[in-house]
Amino acid sequence: MAQVFLPLSLLFFAYFTINVASQGLPAYIPLAIRSPYFNTWVKTSDPMHSWPSFWNGATLGWAGIVRVDDVAYEWMGNGNPALNTTTLVGLEVTPTSTIFSFLAGTSMLVNVTFMTPIEPDDPVKQSLPFSYIALDASSQDGQPHSVQAYLDISGEWTSGNRSNNITWQATNTDTSTAYEYQLQTMSQFQEVKDQAEDVNMYIAMRSGPSVKASVAVDVDNRGAFASKGTLAGPINPPHFINSPYPVFAVATDLGKITATSSSLVWAIGVVRNPVVGYNSGNGASQDRAPYFLSKFPDVSSALDSFILDYDNAKQRSNALNAKIIGDAGKVSPTYTNLVSLAARQAMGGTDLTVARGTDSSWNTSDVKMFMKDVGTSGRVNPVESLYAAFPFFLYINASYAGWLLEPLLEFQSSPSYTQPFAASDLGSSYPQASGSNQAHARGIEQSGNMLIMALSHALVSGDGSLINRYYALLSDWATYLINTVPNPGSQANADNESQPNMSNLLIKGIIGVQAMAKISSTLGRGNDSTRFANEAQSLLQTWQTSALSTDGTHLLATYGDQSSWTLPYNLYADKLLQTNLVNGNLYSSETTFLKGLLASTGGPVTSFGVPVDLSTNSQTDAGWTLFTAAVSTDPGVRDSLISPVFSHIVSNQSTFPFSKVYKLDSTGAAVSGQASPALGAIFAPLALSLPFQTITVPPPPKAPAASSQKASITGPVVGGVVGGVGLIALVAAAFFLWRRRQRNKSRLSMDMDMDQPSAAYPPVTVYHLPRGRSSSEPLSPHLRDSSSDFLARSTTTSTAVSNTVARSSKAREAAREREIANRIPPSTPSASAYSNSNTDSSGGGSSREPPTTIGGSTVSHTEVQGLRDEVENLRRAMQEIQAERVEAPPMYSQ
Repeated sequence: MAQVFLPLSLLFFAYFTINVASQGLPAYIPLAIRSPYFNTWVKTSDPMHSWPSFWNGATLGWAGIVRVDDVAYEWMGNGNPALNTTTLVGLEVTPTSTIFSFLAGTSMLVNVTFMTPIEPDDPVKQSLPFSYIALDASSQDGQPHSVQAYLDISGEWTSGNRSNNITWQATNTDTSTAYEYQLQTMSQFQEVKDQAEDVNMYIAMRSGPSVKASVAVDVDNRGAFASKGTLAGPINPPHFINSPYPVFAVATDLGKITATSSSLVWAIGVVRNPVVGYNSGNGASQDRAPYFLSKFPDVSSALDSFILDYDNAKQRSNALNAKIIGDAGKVSPTYTNLVSLAARQAMGGTDLTVARGTDSSWNTSDVKMFMKDVGTSGRVNPVESLYAAFPFFLYINASYAGWLLEPLLEFQSSPSYTQPFAASDLGSSYPQASGSNQAHARGIEQSGNMLIMALSHALVSGDGSLINRYYALLSDWATYLINTVPNPGSQANADNESQPNMSNLLIKGIIGVQAMAKISSTLGRGNDSTRFANEAQSLLQTWQTSALSTDGTHLLATYGDQSSWTLPYNLYADKLLQTNLVNGNLYSSETTFLKGLLASTGGPVTSFGVPVDLSTNSQTDAGWTLFTAAVSTDPGVRDSLISPVFSHIVSNQSTFPFSKVYKLDSTGAAVSGQASPALGAIFAPLALSLPFQTITVPPPPKAPAASSQKASITGPVVGGVVGGVGLIALVAAAFFLWRRRQRNKSRLSMDMDMDQPSAAYPPVTVYHLPRGRSSSEPLSPHLRDSSSDFLARSTTTSTAVSNTVARSSKAREAAREREIANRIPPSTPSASAYSNSNTDSSGGGSSREPPTTIGGSTVSHTEVQGLRDEVENLRRAMQEIQAERVEAPPMYSQ
């Protein structure tokens, strides 16, 4: 990969991640992608002289002009005949930047960088809704030349309805010269043609004596700068977005130079507050703010900080680019191009949010991330798209993956959710995350997805708070899979196929059950772990006798259909989690089978790739293709799967940005997923090399003084009695006595499940993280702290019992089944013809397996046995309660 800023005289067709001459270009390339509503692309047929567009193709006015020795050259716009054209000599696309190199006449070489940083380690910076445009210039003849630079954006960024009125105001500070503008009448959480109707748009440049800004009609502002190097006189608000178009321009005069001494930097931004309306399911709706407001008092100060941080941001971006491209280069050169296109697209479909606590201050331990199903359905946190994108978030920083899961898990743990399987999303229309309690036909698909994602987040991040806090919910989904996989009916998969006994779908469900076995083992719930592991092995035996071809070479699309085949992309989860359900022989035989398909002619395979299966032989899915490539055992087959995906992108057949699902015929037309964040799936090969961490769970909150503790317990107990739930009060009191006895004996911290761990999955110790981080300190990579969640919810504890509604009858039956199973002595999982003979089902022996460590205070056998008997009775009662409510009140949580 080239450095972003070589001496500009050396940039003429220098090293490019995507080279104009040799590799071709995608139909569209990203310019500024920060969020679902800040998602800007440009056609590559003539990128320097075309209007940029929103992801759906709607034009966004954005013009750039440079004057060299009083001659104006257009470097962004629609080919204004009054302006001279620039000559594009190079283009680089990296994971964080798009860089154009062009000649303005013959005397100046200009480099323009569109950089939208990806900040793996700083959620405040990641949530800043701005993007950089930086310009550098260098004389080609060694002589000084006068240089002036101009950038403007139009009102089209604020609404999909171009006849709306906009208003504006200057927001100048000592640091920046800026304009802010918005609709005269804004509509919160509303869209028109995919664009938000509650946008505040910004354009800014660092203040200086030669920096000028003005709002004027487009032809006036651009004409004045082109002819005289000045800006037109300002117009007054309000004004229509169109007819004529007002533009917000910021320009500067660099004087006579041979080269810019530092980059000339603009910033533009699409700011919304609140960004998401979220319903937790507990009767409270939240207007969630962009996370950066937890640090900055207002948008202007955040914008100033962003502008001042450009040099540091460029260094961080270059380091991240080098890491991603270096890792991808170990796969193949073609693969580096794919990750360079997909990174901003994956992150740019999300919003990182924070809410206020009960004291009205920002609760920085309450972080939630939301994803829009861009280019497909517009849903909120669509589970199948999130599952596809998960490799990217695990790779960048698994904490982001956890923040995406949190709102899904929280809502489905509330009384508002009564389905026995996982939901498909948090709502049908972004950005209103109202929650969804709708029945659907993807129970196996979404339940398997959620279990796989929950475990992968814990393994890669080392943060066990989600799997601990939502254990009951995850267990319910695993039980649903156990009951449903043997008799799935015509359940649908992520490809909208609905047929009985789809082999690829059912293996996802089985891996989900095995994932639950690992989750149980990790949290020291040995009986549960053994039961889930045994059930997974039993389901696997049925699957392998029905899902594989008679010669054992490949996966069938449906059970028993020997004429069918499918891309086995759901085997990826087995490799990602190291559940080791499937023996390496199947991976090898599948790779050989795919090699034959790729070499065949006259069939469904084309130069653009392999269909998902024969029932969808006219189209393919780029994400699932990369999942399949990641588990191929032959690097040649892996690369043969990857290359057609890139061939489609650079074919210029598609009329949309990088799309997930597209036609395999000569048109290569996009089917769905234009600019979709689901193409984080491109990072699937890289995610497999991520090391597993020791999983930790934050401790429960410190016990308050005796008097206050009695008071805090009395509230929920009395509430339970008044509500007629006497059993809860009885168990709560018994549990409190047990906790007091526990503290008095040796301050022993023990899990309520005292059973011995299963042989298949030795537990990873639940470590207690150190306390004491101030709310003003930066967030650590693993930020989910259950004790902070308790403090944020403590004022509602007294009403938690009375507000709780019963789970569905299936959930209650599943809880009773678990109780019966927990009374059965542990047994060793049965062997399977496709169980890995070299590795046990826990993945032992792998370098990615988290260390198994046992810690805690030393106690006598008598004490343990006495507590065991007492806790066993309590545990059984608590399991009955668990079936009647989603989650114990925070005071009782372990």
